[in-house]
Amino acid sequence: MNYAAYVEMVAGQLKEAGFQPEAVPPELQGRLALVVSRSEEWGRLLIALTEDLNPTDPLEREELTRACAVWLRTGQTDERAREPRHMILLFPFDRGVTDEDADAIAALRERDPEGRWGVIPWCADLDVGLLDQHTGFPPVDAEVARILTDVPEPPAPRYVEATPRYEAPRPLLNLGRFPATRVILALTIAYYLWTVWMGGGLFRLISGPDTFSLVIWGANYTLLTLAEQTQQWRLVSHLFLHGSAMHLAFNMWAFWHVGRYCELIYGSARMLFIYFVAGVAGGVASVALRPGLVISVGASGAILGLMGALIYFATTVRNRRVDWQGLLAPVAINLLFGFMYGRVDNYAHIGGLLGGLLAAFIVGAPGERYGWRQYAAPVLGVLAALLVVGILPLRHIGALLP
Repeated sequence: MNYAAYVEMVAGQLKEAGFQPEAVPPELQGRLALVVSRSEEWGRLLIALTEDLNPTDPLEREELTRACAVWLRTGQTDERAREPRHMILLFPFDRGVTDEDADAIAALRERDPEGRWGVIPWCADLDVGLLDQHTGFPPVDAEVARILTDVPEPPAPRYVEATPRYEAPRPLLNLGRFPATRVILALTIAYYLWTVWMGGGLFRLISGPDTFSLVIWGANYTLLTLAEQTQQWRLVSHLFLHGSAMHLAFNMWAFWHVGRYCELIYGSARMLFIYFVAGVAGGVASVALRPGLVISVGASGAILGLMGALIYFATTVRNRRVDWQGLLAPVAINLLFGFMYGRVDNYAHIGGLLGGLLAAFIVGAPGERYGWRQYAAPVLGVLAALLVVGILPLRHIGALLP
């Protein structure tokens, strides 16, 4: 990312919004890339951007925040600057921001007890356009928040090749944090190869394992999942099973696109949580509500759950649009294949979608991960785990069905 271009673009848009450059004291020169201010009804609002991108040193962040607080506090002694002055100090990143970094930056807030001045640190993940902003005083309009997360497009190349016309994939070795999407993808492919090998050898690589092998290795089968001796671990194991190479390919294609996007927004741990809660919810809906005996395999229910999480994010986080264009095609083609294949499990799809919405609501989108959610997410995780291991039996649900 070109940080200088980002700062220049933000400065221009803030100027159009009525902000003017603010003179900074010598001790802050060279440490802030941009400082502008605008007169508001309650006083003066200052917007400041750090000089460096990805400011990871906690001591430097704390020292910078204190220096800004000293500047605002000292200005209150000036007869010409007695109006309240509050600064939004933006710490920008062009990579995923961990919850620890976001919490540490938010904790740097400094305020005058009488409300005459304050420094409010914000954390911006410019890679996905997320802004962890406060919801209290001073009020900041949505247009300012949009400007701060508006990243300039890279310049178009002088010469454009005629082919290929697809987006180049990201480097597989650029893992960064725990690569949850890649790990699930690798485990699913490896498990498919294992079931093929154990169910007839490599000559079944394309056609896939037979029904008996699928049941043996963990398909979500009504007679076993809802049996007296519950095998509810199948609610998870069936996510890694696929009926054919084509089934696997379409599912993993959709998962690769949706999973990476969801992991980028929610983080690795929350993405895994949403994936498995949605998968379990889809598995429960399949065996408990679908009429007749069910043999269900595939990750499509969990993938629809990730789509549900993105829907929740898009309807919750202001000023951030989800790139649906790059996500809907893989999922739509995957579902279309399921209909054409003739064995589509819509109960699992709907259950997974609703499970993903619920899980995303429980863990919260960036900026709403506090309060009751800190306790609700572990409770939901424990309930799902108790369900999978069979301590909460599903057979009672099966007994209620016709």
